[in-house]
Amino acid sequence: MNGIISGSDEEVLWQGRPAPRCYTFQYWKQAVIGSILFLTSSFWLMLALELIDEGQPFWLALLPLPLIVGSFFFGPLQIILARWRWAKIFYHLTDQSLYFSASKSVQLTDITEIKVKKLGEQLASLRVAVEGSAPQIIHCIEQPDSLLDLLNTHCPQLKI
Repeated sequence: MNGIISGSDEEVLWQGRPAPRCYTFQYWKQAVIGSILFLTSSFWLMLALELIDEGQPFWLALLPLPLIVGSFFFGPLQIILARWRWAKIFYHLTDQSLYFSASKSVQLTDITEIKVKKLGEQLASLRVAVEGSAPQIIHCIEQPDSLLDLLNTHCPQLKI
């Protein structure tokens, strides 16, 4: 697990990625509500199309369309997008920095506080408060105690 990041003098102390099911289904309640609304509005559309066949105005079929599209984006699509995003998420802790995927990193000396949200016995999300910028989230880490111990050791002013 320990290694050197190429092109730098940083030593990798820990690396991880979110637990796939936890990350994908973190908004499962929203997805269930959106799916129920999607199915209900789809049934409404089916009834409206039957009424059009019997001579009712065409605009009846247009009423549920915004609800169908909105509920699909609100519900089932969120799980599909989360699974797609999961493949691009990873975390690295080095002796100098904490990296969030390829886009963000923070110096260990800038981390002021970590809030732990337990998601299970060996599963948690960490909210990392950084001095001078917005907090970062480490989602759905399995066995977070090893990461917390390393952060506690390498961050001088850390509050957990």
